[in-house]
Amino acid sequence: MTHTPRLPGNTAYVLRDGSGPAHLVAGQVIRTLAGVEETAGGFGAVVCDAPLDRGPIPMHWHEREHDTWYCTRGRLQVWCGDRSRVLTPGDFAYVRPGDTHSYRSVAPRTRFFGIVAPGGWEEFFVDAGEVWGMTGLPEADRPFDFSRMGPAMGKHRIMRVDAPVYADAAPMDDADRALPADHRSYFLDAGYGARHALRGHLSTQLLGAEQSNGLFDMRVIEGGRGATLPTIRHAATHLFLYLLDGSLEVTIDGDAHLVTAGDAVSLPAGTAYATRIVGGTARWLAASSGGNGGTFWDHAGTMTDAFTHLDASGGSLSPAAGLDLAMDAEAP
Repeated sequence: MTHTPRLPGNTAYVLRDGSGPAHLVAGQVIRTLAGVEETAGGFGAVVCDAPLDRGPIPMHWHEREHDTWYCTRGRLQVWCGDRSRVLTPGDFAYVRPGDTHSYRSVAPRTRFFGIVAPGGWEEFFVDAGEVWGMTGLPEADRPFDFSRMGPAMGKHRIMRVDAPVYADAAPMDDADRALPADHRSYFLDAGYGARHALRGHLSTQLLGAEQSNGLFDMRVIEGGRGATLPTIRHAATHLFLYLLDGSLEVTIDGDAHLVTAGDAVSLPAGTAYATRIVGGTARWLAASSGGNGGTFWDHAGTMTDAFTHLDASGGSLSPAAGLDLAMDAEAP
């Protein structure tokens, strides 16, 4: 019997690139980085590696789950209703509950990071797939046992669409270069979204409370060598980081960890953490739920259209009223 790695549960942890539970589902390798136990029910976090798919996954919809895709490699075609876009690295897509959707890798090797909220739906991959202990993709002619797919779809309330229509992909346009002001599905071109500068970092929002009905927050954080955040903690907010590139030192409850591209960091509510960029530059995805602590970038930062890493000492982290943020007394 193949051993399935287990995630640590509701405790702070660092998960190295390529580790964690992985399952093969119809030729795609889905690696679970966090689940319902790790995020107190807030969301599941996965990374998917896919070959050049022969066709899209079946068009479907969810009653309550919010679905996201952030492309990190290759090209990923995503459908939502009668719209479709091909995501390339840095592009993002969000689908709200009730909207029909599908996706397909259209490059020989595609990878995306995804958050599904609330937590629990990530178990679909466990129920539908087979444990995958290899680091790469399977051979192209490897057979897949589909007998578990139907029961898993029923268990996780995946509503398949009869006689689906897969629209041709259209290029990103002006409508894909800003977040909508309300709760709707959308595509977001790479680099776009409300951007704030704080202490040598830039925070670019991918999804917020307005778009997710207050359920969770996602953003890209980047900065240059030496940019730091002092030790902070959130009383109710669970924070999850996924390194896109560069090197970042994350100090968790006093212990320093060097994380690089593909590594993930889970920071449950109540965890004291600090960050310092140690490479030339670094970028990471930050997802949060359970509270508004992940939005401190917007409250403390300065809105900007530029991609300039401002003075690393600039910007105050003084907690705003109602913001789930506490700092060490000695933090500058």
